[in-house]
Amino acid sequence: MKRKSKLNSIITCKCPRCRQGNLFKEKNPWSYRTMLSMPDNCPVCNQDFKIEPGFYIGALWTSYPIVVVVGIILFVLLSSILNLSFFPVAFIIAISLIVLQPPIMRWGRSIWIGITVKYDEEFEKNN
Repeated sequence: MKRKSKLNSIITCKCPRCRQGNLFKEKNPWSYRTMLSMPDNCPVCNQDFKIEPGFYIGALWTSYPIVVVVGIILFVLLSSILNLSFFPVAFIIAISLIVLQPPIMRWGRSIWIGITVKYDEEFEKNN
């Protein structure tokens, strides 16, 4: 199997250790009841996803910059290219961020666990 990059495993929400197992039980991030439901362990390499109580609170530090970058990009595109005034731009940004919140929350968790858990090349070689 071809090795995925760290960025690819973060975007696709894969286990940071093996980069194969899914971090979330449900693939659809807009399934609101289960959008943040994670298995206790990776189904492929058995990496513990419940590292410690409150571990994913740190994901706020990784999802916030995503929100800021998306907001800035939308602001620049809407105000300079489409030449919209402030209130329509603010409304469109707010609605866009509300719609994008589920995948942003998942990416924040994916980045956070990716910072903590390192890729295991030996696991890939042995399997």
